[in-house]
Amino acid sequence: MSIHRIRAVAIGAAALAAGLIWAPSAARAQTDVENKLTVGIFNRPYLVQAFYHSAAWKAKLQELMNDRNDAALASDSLKVEQIDKQLMAMQTLAQQQLAGTAPLTNIYDALQGEWPAIAKEAGVDVIVEPPLYLVPGSVLVDVTPVMVRHLNKGG
Repeated sequence: MSIHRIRAVAIGAAALAAGLIWAPSAARAQTDVENKLTVGIFNRPYLVQAFYHSAAWKAKLQELMNDRNDAALASDSLKVEQIDKQLMAMQTLAQQQLAGTAPLTNIYDALQGEWPAIAKEAGVDVIVEPPLYLVPGSVLVDVTPVMVRHLNKGG
């Protein structure tokens, strides 16, 4: 029985030694693999213009204009003034977004449910507006046309 134990210990030691020999090279192989990040970027001015020319935006604007006209017909000057202020604020926001001084929150919200489909269609891992730094080997893809297409879906 002691010979069998010695053989078992020897086999275990050989397996352990083989594991130690192979482990560092496997770890090295994993660190040598380049992880390429595919980054989707977009053209802000083009996206802003596309949003404010989209069917969804035109429908929202038409609804506001209809409300304003109804308020004017009802002689509700307070509501007319309120809607006029809202329309002016929307125009100011659009100009600021175009200039790059206001966030694109309303545009991002309009694409809320479309982000996974946009990324998949464009073949990107992440979508950002201006990448400040990218590791070497990263790939940039302009996803503006895909975003615009999804923005106009259903419109």
